[in-house]
Parts: sequence; C-alpha cells; structure tokens
Amino acid sequence: MTIKFMPLAREDDNYSNVFDLYEEAFSKVQRVPPWILRYKMRKGKAGFYVIYEQDTWIGFIYNIEYKGLVFIQFFAISEACRSQGYGSKVLDSMRERHSGTRIILNIEKIDDQSKNYPQTVKRKAFYEKNGFRSSGYIVNEPGEQLEMLILGGSISKKEIEEMYKYLLGTIFGLLFGPKIIKI
Repeated sequence: MTIKFMPLAREDDNYSNVFDLYEEAFSKVQRVPPWILRYKMRKGKAGFYVIYEQDTWIGFIYNIEYKGLVFIQFFAISEACRSQGYGSKVLDSMRERHSGTRIILNIEKIDDQSKNYPQTVKRKAFYEKNGFRSSGYIVNEPGEQLEMLILGGSISKKEIEEMYKYLLGTIFGLLFGPKIIKI
C-alpha cells in the first residue's frame, strides 16, 4: 500500500474533516487560526496535504521547506486510523520524499508534572522509534515549551531562528517569534 500526499483543496471530500481533525488533535495554544491556513492555501503556499492510503483518508500533514530543512508543523492521523501503523508509514514516506533533507518537528516538552505526561512520553517514544532524536533545543513559544526533534542530521540555533523568521514573516516573527533555548 502506498501513502499519497494530496494538496488540500476545497474540492477534496475530506476538506472539512481535515479542519475538524486539526481542531481535535491540537490544543488552542498550538493551533494557528484556521483562517490563516486557508489564506496560505489560497495564496499557493505548498505544504498542507491530505494523506490517503488508496482511497482511505488517514489524516493530514502541514510542513514547510526551508534551506535543506522540512519542518513538520502539524501532523495528525484520523481517529479511525490510529494505532494501525499509519503514522510510521507516513513518516517513512516523508523520509523517501525528502531524501537527503533534514526533517524536524516539535513536540511538547516532557514534564512529569503535566496532566498529559503519559501521552507526551508515548509521543516522544513514537518519534524516536521512527528515527527522530533530540535536536538539543527547546522552542519556547507563547504558552508552551516544545522540544525540537530532528531526523537526518543536526541543526544550529541560527538555522532554527532563520526558519521561524521565514515561517512567520518579518512582522509576526518579531512579535511572536519563539525563543530558542539550548538544552
């Protein structure tokens, strides 16, 4: 079975399902307002994909590419497809699609005092099982601390800052850019 990444479009049968999953899978602190995502899609920004295996919708991924990096900003598997190996299949497909490129993503920093501690430990173990390791940096975003994981090499603080400036744009980057902390 082959994983397919289809650019999200209003015509997609799962267009509204993607936004419902987005709302369900990510906390309010983590989410970018959906209107910003829709605006980026209309402006031709690549990176927001609906994920299928054959004709079965399994989830979505939103990533940006910047100077030899692929930053997975959002990745979620639909509830009906969870715990069936699809997450690993998608990451394998990403690794194939972006061969020779470093892939990064952020996860909640593990805090044994948090109410979702078991979930954060499980999430990190999943990504480690799929080849990711700590980048050595914490990304301090408004309202949360995230650990940056990387697959395929290492990354510098300067690269992270430049990537966020590209991602957020100059004005938003100055106002809302995260603080990068070496672990």
